[in-house]
Amino acid sequence: MERYLSAVLCGSLLLGMASIPAPTFAHGGEDHGDEAAPKPAVLAPASAGVRLELQSPDVELLGILHDGKLTLYADHFATNEPIPSAKVELESKGQKLALQTEANGMAEVAAGWLSQPGHYEITATVQAKGVNDLLIGTTDIPPPDAGTVEKPWWNFWGSQLQDMLLPQAAWAHGGEDHGDEAKPTAVPLPATARAVPTRLPDGSVFMPKPAQHLLGVRTVLGKVQAVAQTVQLNGTVVADPNASGRVQPSQAGRVIAPPAGFPAVGSRVESGQVLAHLEPSASNIDKGNQQEKIAEARSELALADKNAARLESIAGVIPRMEVDAARSTADTLTARLQALQGSLVQQPEALRSPVSGIISAANIMQGQQVAAGETLFEIIDPNQLQVEALAYDPALGGQVTGASALTADQKTLPLEFVGSSQQLRQQALPLWFRIRASNAHLSVGQALSVAVQTQASLQGIPVPASSVVKNSQQESVVWTHATAERFVPHKVTVLPLDADMVVVTDGLSGTVRVVTQGAALLPQVH
Repeated sequence: MERYLSAVLCGSLLLGMASIPAPTFAHGGEDHGDEAAPKPAVLAPASAGVRLELQSPDVELLGILHDGKLTLYADHFATNEPIPSAKVELESKGQKLALQTEANGMAEVAAGWLSQPGHYEITATVQAKGVNDLLIGTTDIPPPDAGTVEKPWWNFWGSQLQDMLLPQAAWAHGGEDHGDEAKPTAVPLPATARAVPTRLPDGSVFMPKPAQHLLGVRTVLGKVQAVAQTVQLNGTVVADPNASGRVQPSQAGRVIAPPAGFPAVGSRVESGQVLAHLEPSASNIDKGNQQEKIAEARSELALADKNAARLESIAGVIPRMEVDAARSTADTLTARLQALQGSLVQQPEALRSPVSGIISAANIMQGQQVAAGETLFEIIDPNQLQVEALAYDPALGGQVTGASALTADQKTLPLEFVGSSQQLRQQALPLWFRIRASNAHLSVGQALSVAVQTQASLQGIPVPASSVVKNSQQESVVWTHATAERFVPHKVTVLPLDADMVVVTDGLSGTVRVVTQGAALLPQVH
């Protein structure tokens, strides 16, 4: 999808730029994000329309004045998501404009009085679900014949944001203008850059709001903070010993299917369910030995019965104890003979599932002869799996505070630390984690990338891993949302934080809006 949108983006740029002299862009896809360039004002031709930008910690408003109409875009400041059904009221010089945004956060209204040349102090109120904000700023509307005039994009910064994004801007809270302070440096833009994405001479990108909405550009507000230091390990999915089992016969014999047949691989079984029957097998020698023992038992029983009968006949002469002992011996031999005779008739043994789960392996066929201890079925509960990771730092086992795993298809799995071995395996320490996500659709033996958070900490800005892209020199770059329609690249140093987050340790400072969705498309604007 991103490749398709990129083609549309670049095609629109070529059509828009075909009729104007080519401006000087950053050559070769060069990244100037690490240069301390001041935040620009814009030399905007009047024919391209005037941009009015107001921002607060919650709301970002962008107005475009053209041909007596005002097109307004209302977005959440932190995420760049449109604010649907927002009621917006603009007031300046006793005049008011009332608008209500559509589902895409855009509204359009006639604003002839606001198009008149002059200096305007603007107050804006925004009301929507979860939003109730007041914005104040100023702007200058150039005369129609002014041609190209210096026009700042945005004239207001709340006191909470002055040190965040535009520390050199000359606008204070309440619309105060400290004119004696340094003004932003002007960066010229071609007139058609108002409608199409454009790479600016300083390496930043001008991305109009309509294009941002089309591409779904989203941001996250990041700030420097202490985060846990993370170690990346290679892991493997293993079965939980408490939720998996094997079916093995206790003696040799021939297997017979139950009435419903053998369960197939992948079928669900319950604990105690009969999976197969085993007919114990005995050799002729074994049978001969049993018959010999039966004969001996019969002979001993006959003598015991005669002895017991003789003693009972003289019970009045001898002690009663001797009579009872003789009868007990005869009863014992009778029970032994019955047991030996029953052993010649082999009863099938029921082989039952030790746990509830899924049949993951089956090595069985009807009539198959099996040995004692041979594995016939393996059962695994897919909702109770574990991950084994190998750490080459033996001290890591005592420093784990959290962990997560990333699959090959970029799916994140939360992990719970179970414990570590006290014995090295090929100079590595095995660590075990329990997968807390249910229905993770994993297979035993599947390889994972495990991010282990430790007790050590470092300073940086945590951002989603999707925010980091590569420039033409294969350097790690993140894009920040500097103003409503301007994005600036920064070369950064990142370290993994967890399975889908990284921490920027160098290249960014303070509090910034970092592009998360659509970051891979911005470098393709030339």
